[in-house]
Amino acid sequence: MSASWRDGIPSEVLADIDTLFGTGLGVAQEQLADHGAFLPAALVTTRDGGLRLVVVSPDDLDAEATEADEVNVDGMIEDLYATLRQERGDFRAVAVISDIFLPEEDADAIQIAVEHSSGVAVSAIQPYHHDDDGKWSYPDPFVDPQERLVWPDQEPAEEAGPAEG
Repeated sequence: MSASWRDGIPSEVLADIDTLFGTGLGVAQEQLADHGAFLPAALVTTRDGGLRLVVVSPDDLDAEATEADEVNVDGMIEDLYATLRQERGDFRAVAVISDIFLPEEDADAIQIAVEHSSGVAVSAIQPYHHDDDGKWSYPDPFVDPQERLVWPDQEPAEEAGPAEG
């Protein structure tokens, strides 16, 4: 991961973000290895430092639907963010884990969109591949900026300046 986005961010905030990235990638990789796919979920760091998994049920999953392709994944992600916004006072940081497609690389990827109550928002994206022998490979993730959706009115710590009067 690039070091530049980390500059100026307090170590406690970085620890929360790193924990969410690492745990989120581990959960997604485990689901891929066990099931070949995964549905969106969220991890949260509570105010007391605990980790909690948050999931929502797909509203359009019927008895016939058995694969992630048959589920309204975008709707699930919207429901996750709605739940996280409602409960944000209980959290220091949140991460939404989803399976995305990278058209420029023609590859699937795990996305961990992390947002901290301090205003920092970044997304780790880890492409993955499954070969004919059943082996999964995970190239190094890269980090991109992330829109603040849980705390949208919170200024990032590095951008916040003194109040003008």
